[in-house]
Amino acid sequence: MLIATAGHVDHGKTSLLRALTGVDTDRLPEEKRRGMTIDLGYAYLPREQGEPLGFIDVPGHEKFLPNMLAGVGGIHHALLVVAADDGVMPQTREHLAILHLLGIERGALALSKCDRASPARVAEVEAQITSLLAPTRLAGSPIFALSAVSGI
Repeated sequence: MLIATAGHVDHGKTSLLRALTGVDTDRLPEEKRRGMTIDLGYAYLPREQGEPLGFIDVPGHEKFLPNMLAGVGGIHHALLVVAADDGVMPQTREHLAILHLLGIERGALALSKCDRASPARVAEVEAQITSLLAPTRLAGSPIFALSAVSGI
């Protein structure tokens, strides 16, 4: 299964993949210097049964939208990431619209950085996400509250 991340810049897509797979998908010196994904990154997660999970880490910054589009072109599953402290942001909406237009129907939502938000804020953002997903092909996708940093 091929899974692509999606979401606003600095919402934790790369950190989440690092926590899941042990792979830092930001490999370019410029990405390290700027602290943001510019080009597509790749990671794999072996499974005991079946094929490994393949991940494509896409950039969230609006300037790198063509790279995001290249990364989601042939995916099977979307992992939309929204930071609990920021909530839904412009590229969250833009990436979700792209996934919807591409016909992606399988996905999950990672409500990241929950260690930086109060439980009330986490619930508020979860409600925003549910409302945002409702008119899309990803309506009803599971939402996982987490923190790649703390391990929640």
